[in-house]
Amino acid sequence: MTDLFTISVDAVEGTTFRGRVHIINPDAASVPKGRTFPVSLIFETWFPEDDEAPSTAELGDEDPFVTAQRPEMEAMIYCRRQIRVNEDGYLLSYDGQTLLEPRQHVKNVPGKLRGGPDNDGISPYFSVDVPEEDLVHHAPSIVTSYEVSPLRNVPLHSEVFQFNDGNPLTDEEMAQEDWFEEGEVDLYSEGWELLNTRPFEKQPYADITFTVTDARYLKHLTPGLRWRTAIWR
Repeated sequence: MTDLFTISVDAVEGTTFRGRVHIINPDAASVPKGRTFPVSLIFETWFPEDDEAPSTAELGDEDPFVTAQRPEMEAMIYCRRQIRVNEDGYLLSYDGQTLLEPRQHVKNVPGKLRGGPDNDGISPYFSVDVPEEDLVHHAPSIVTSYEVSPLRNVPLHSEVFQFNDGNPLTDEEMAQEDWFEEGEVDLYSEGWELLNTRPFEKQPYADITFTVTDARYLKHLTPGLRWRTAIWR
């Protein structure tokens, strides 16, 4: 997936997180305002999917409190979950070995199966779609409040117009141009050539603050940590 944002941790105080979300992709010209976004960031950093994800060195051992929630939360965040089965199609536990009781066949599992079965060397498994609404309903049990500031460092129309594809107009030439409306540009369609010339600190960003129900959700996040993410909701 294509990265959309860069997340920076400014402070973690008890159950409160403060940081910044920089926009790095014109396909995501605003910062998500629902509580599903910080919930997804929390679990993305606890359980990174690739070697470039954050906190591998800082984390140490996973916290049992958070690890116990991993199967359920990953299913909600990625809108899919894996169901492990034996050769006869009956459900196994997360370890891919223990038969679940009472027995249930995969054909009786609610939800839409995504083809399969596949096999990762542990056991056969199916992927099942999980409704987006499940994370929306569950998010308040983890994040109790979430605030997003207005975007900062958004260029003005005059700045984009003056940039003029690398041929800036003089002040005298600008004074003769009165057809454009002043104000911040629409990041979906304007300004990216100009922004690409600016250092990271001058890129558009929003401050975010959120509070969680338990400080253990944030224990792996330290001030100064920064990572890129494709999370969009």
